[in-house]
Amino acid sequence: MNVEIIILNIPSILGMDDYNWLLNQVSEEKRGRVKKLRLLKDAYRTLLGEALVRAAIVSRLGLDNEHIRFAKNEYGKPSLVSHGSFHFNVSHSGEWVAVFVSQAPVGIDVEEIKPIDMNIAESFLSEREYQRLMSYNHGGRLPHFYELWTLKESYIKCRGEGLSIPLHSFSIMVNEDRSISLEPESGPYFFKTYELDENHKLAACSEADQFPPNVTRWSFEELRMMLELDWSKGII
Repeated sequence: MNVEIIILNIPSILGMDDYNWLLNQVSEEKRGRVKKLRLLKDAYRTLLGEALVRAAIVSRLGLDNEHIRFAKNEYGKPSLVSHGSFHFNVSHSGEWVAVFVSQAPVGIDVEEIKPIDMNIAESFLSEREYQRLMSYNHGGRLPHFYELWTLKESYIKCRGEGLSIPLHSFSIMVNEDRSISLEPESGPYFFKTYELDENHKLAACSEADQFPPNVTRWSFEELRMMLELDWSKGII
């Protein structure tokens, strides 16, 4: 199975036919959750996140979408029932939704860059991370904070233990050569960051040192095509 990170730019508006089509692609539980969301953009993100995962599954495993079943561990990380070697993780924020698929456990996080109070940031970072952050000039602090934040979130999501791992209990260092190190080391975890645009950060973590060199960008039309093709008959 190819290791891949797929991203999709969230449309500003979807026609009613496209929206209803999306609703029909996801589980009943997900539809119920979407109907409780107040903001349309949040509904788009939630629906497109699951749709991307499902498209990745049907295109790789030849499963019918309607036969896909998900389970969650005690911390809420989803997995594909009856396919333990297929690993995925999804994230959405701002204008983007992203999914990371691999044969090893993975985590991914995308964040929209928004102004924050750096005093508040201190509570989310280790002492070493915060000291490094404050060494940046004023213009560089916000981008570096979100780089750290996405790396830390991708690590927690890869481990699948949620916020039972305090964010300040470990440090992620982005070195001068752009290599990324984890302290204290807790096993074979590897990291990679990707550029989306000037307003978003994306980071990925995996238990295997296998990452795509670049992200794969899908349009909504490509997503729809992926889910509607009959992959079980070898149509590509």
